Amino acid sequence: MSATVAIMQPYAFPYLGYFSLVAAADVFVFYDDVNYIPRGWINRNRVLINGQSHTFTIPVAGASQNDRILDVRLHEFDGFRDKFLKQVRLAYARAPNFEAGYAYVLSVFACEPATIAQLAIDSVTLLCRQLGIERRFLRSSQLSPETQGMDKAERLVAITRALGATKYVNALGGTALYDKPRFAALGVELSFVSPRLGAYPQGQAAEFTAGLSIIDVLMNNSAAQVVRMIGDYELV
Repeated sequence: MSATVAIMQPYAFPYLGYFSLVAAADVFVFYDDVNYIPRGWINRNRVLINGQSHTFTIPVAGASQNDRILDVRLHEFDGFRDKFLKQVRLAYARAPNFEAGYAYVLSVFACEPATIAQLAIDSVTLLCRQLGIERRFLRSSQLSPETQGMDKAERLVAITRALGATKYVNALGGTALYDKPRFAALGVELSFVSPRLGAYPQGQAAEFTAGLSIIDVLMNNSAAQVVRMIGDYELV
């Protein structure tokens, strides 16, 4: 049976659906040699503070859309880390799984990353390891640098084929970018991962806020529940 490949930019502490994409693949490639997206989700995400959605931004050094993600360095990270850890403690101290969720954040920061790519990759791979989600993780910059500059769809196909695979899964947002018949003509079966993202208790919040960082999910659910939630998706 052919392996299934997923390719995605590294996001720091991403939302639940990112992990569903990981779960849907056998091999997950961090797309780290494509352009950084300012004000995107690479170094930003959301948690709940006092029941309200709060966007946190991990500071990076003068990054622009002309920089590759792997080249973007962290900036004044120690100050951010200390402030963020304090915010997380205050916001989630009474959450049912605070200890596990906080330990996860600490474990990511303990890796002492120098770049946003490394921090983001650690935030994904460490959690998968903790949850027993065993996947092969690779970086596009190391796996297939010779494919840089290719058409977007053709590069995804080239990387998939280089891994000996004929199945590729993409985040649902890719339906506007990638065409199943075109991938099929190039020898790869394309599917999209549609996570269900059901509601879960969020402490004293007046209403459920979907799409928050995985940090919020971990704080409010047991490890077994998080694994079930990650696996709650369909391929379309």
